[in-house]
Amino acid sequence: MTLPATAVIRLERQDWRLFATIDDPATRNAMTARLTADLWAILEATREDRSLRTLILSGSKGAFCAGADLRGADATGEAVADPIYASNRRGGELFAALDAHPLVTIAVVDGPAFGGGFGLACCADFVIAGPGARFALSETSLGLPPAQIAPYVVGRLGLRIARQLALSGRRLDGAEALAVGLADRVGADEAEINAHLARLFTDIGRCAPGANAVTKHLLRTALATDPERYRDAAAWAFRDCLRGPEGREGVRAFTEKRPPAWAGSGFVKPG
Repeated sequence: MTLPATAVIRLERQDWRLFATIDDPATRNAMTARLTADLWAILEATREDRSLRTLILSGSKGAFCAGADLRGADATGEAVADPIYASNRRGGELFAALDAHPLVTIAVVDGPAFGGGFGLACCADFVIAGPGARFALSETSLGLPPAQIAPYVVGRLGLRIARQLALSGRRLDGAEALAVGLADRVGADEAEINAHLARLFTDIGRCAPGANAVTKHLLRTALATDPERYRDAAAWAFRDCLRGPEGREGVRAFTEKRPPAWAGSGFVKPG
């Protein structure tokens, strides 16, 4: 896979891991048009690439993502109503694409993750909070709803906690985020964050990338699909995996009492 050209995200590939670091200090890594274009490019370029297994999203210079870029937004007049709708709707498609992405996604949050940044974290499979992590659903303090990220906030936190955070704008540090289930691990410093990442990579490395992609889809759709249709879809997915190269290799490796071909590979912190 050729990495896409990006404007405000630095990309570094390390074997089957792709590190994506948001680097737009002038906006505190806000969700500008450039950032959303970069995210789209990355998600589209990696969607079918099974030589990758995980996408690690982080921010630089003390910020993860400060949320929507509202500079210059005009809230008056019907003439701008459609562009606002279209932009917000497209943002919803981006969050849906991240949530459904076949790769295992990890958000490393150190610094503010407000508004849309909070949504990015909720769409990730794993969230690691650093010592400076701050999370907030800050939209209502601006007179706005957390519109497109709401399904992913509820999905990660449950309705009760989502309501409390959205209706108060309360800010959480890493320990508080861990307590409510927003963060999965907390690192006291960079070394501890990297140790958490290394352990995650060891675990992910044991899993077949194609099987992980299918599993993410089944888990995401399990409760939203008619039970009878889900059982059919799950049975076909299981059959395809078992008869596919990963299933055959996994069963063979189990029988021969050896690691499967996809297992292993170490972790070196990106430069």
